[in-house]
Amino acid sequence: MMFEPKRLHPISAIINFVKTLKDAALPLIIVLVLNGNIFSGEVEWIPLLIWIGVLLLVLGSGIIRWLRFTYRMEEGELRIEYGLIFRKKRYIPIDRIQSLDFSEGIFHRPLNLVKVSVETAGSTGNEKAEAELTAIRREEADSLEEAIFQEKKRRNGRQDDETWDTEEVQAEMEEPKREKVYAMSMKEIVMMAITSGGAGVVISGVAVFFSQFMDLLPVGTIYNEILDWIQIGVLVIAFTALVILLVAYGISIVMTILRYANFSVFIDEDDLIITRGWLEKKQMTIPLNRIQGIRMEENLIRQPLGYASVTLISAGGSVLKNDEHQLRLLPMIKKAEVGEILKKVLPDYDVVDDFHQPPKRSLFRYILRHSWFGFLASIPISIFFFPYGLLSIVAGCFLAVLGWLAFHDAGWNILGDQLTLRSRGIIKQTYLMKKYRIQASYEKQTYFQKRAHLSSIEVMLTSGGGRSLASCYYLEKKDTEEMMEWYRIKRAGEKPSEE
Repeated sequence: MMFEPKRLHPISAIINFVKTLKDAALPLIIVLVLNGNIFSGEVEWIPLLIWIGVLLLVLGSGIIRWLRFTYRMEEGELRIEYGLIFRKKRYIPIDRIQSLDFSEGIFHRPLNLVKVSVETAGSTGNEKAEAELTAIRREEADSLEEAIFQEKKRRNGRQDDETWDTEEVQAEMEEPKREKVYAMSMKEIVMMAITSGGAGVVISGVAVFFSQFMDLLPVGTIYNEILDWIQIGVLVIAFTALVILLVAYGISIVMTILRYANFSVFIDEDDLIITRGWLEKKQMTIPLNRIQGIRMEENLIRQPLGYASVTLISAGGSVLKNDEHQLRLLPMIKKAEVGEILKKVLPDYDVVDDFHQPPKRSLFRYILRHSWFGFLASIPISIFFFPYGLLSIVAGCFLAVLGWLAFHDAGWNILGDQLTLRSRGIIKQTYLMKKYRIQASYEKQTYFQKRAHLSSIEVMLTSGGGRSLASCYYLEKKDTEEMMEWYRIKRAGEKPSEE
């Protein structure tokens, strides 16, 4: 057990400085452009010197924060002391610590350092972790994790039996063997990158980047210079757009490969451990008792190829809130192999193939639900942009086909204490949910559904980002009533919904 206060690695001061510099980069460029008169070759030194002074102040404050930041294990608590001007103390009881999540950025890996995020039972839905150790040596992180593990075991041993034999306690307190249950090959990672939709994200990022600088550019001068070039025609513009799309697609492929390289899933007693990343290596620990459900997804490209992705619905962790990629248990896998892997990780869950589907009279409602807006929007578009606007009708037809697919993909199944709901927007989603994890269940019925003896169901689970909602529309009224009755009945010996 560690008692001596320890400091973070000095590189943490540099990391914090770089983060601050990244946040201040845009204002710095704006000041330089507006005040520096860059385009005329003249630079005003006063604004530049002010910014240099600010950056030096930020760097100095980061060094002081590093000097004043200490952490230690003492009296069953992780104790952290920090503060730039005022000394602050944070004591986290070991019993509240759910997991330690490790990540290694470009500053960490060459020095064998890791960033440690401390997740607690009360951090569900928080934007930040309960505590963060920006940079410590890997050996220290492992020692901290082991100390927390041993302390928990020691306390559990005392609670269960104060008279345990010493050898039995030591045997019980031995670190459990970590078992690898799944690993992605590079071929699977590349295929996943090719079939992902990451290009849209990259294009959006590029658009946001350029939008920040449009007001700073000498638009009039640029316009006069390129006016003749614009007149070359639509062909050049279309070719440029195609090049941009291809470049964005290539960037998204590389980013996905870097993010998921060396992807592996381990079971370590009551924890699920996911490791991934090449340039930035991450290790995330998810307590099994926080998993609320499972979502299996199949997009329009992967579904015909027989591939799916499996995402965990977890009841929290700040690390999970803004990065759903970290909750991907199986980023891309043959759908036929999902059941086998889940049996190793979450044996209580069953992948079912037999579904009760909506009645045939629901088909028109599915098509109308998905396509009405597309066809409605195509009317003014066709009128104002005739004749090219008529192409918008094709979009409406695509949405109608999507509605037809949604009808055929919808379904539900009850197997013991598990409810499975399947639906489709653009992506086909299958939710696997245990009764004792369901937060709420709703049956919805409009006037027109009532006349047709149809109704819809929505089921809510708690997740780190708030709520996760599973739904299935236009089912037989008796089917939704059966699901509602199944949920209302509380069986003897049912597991509690709380952690």
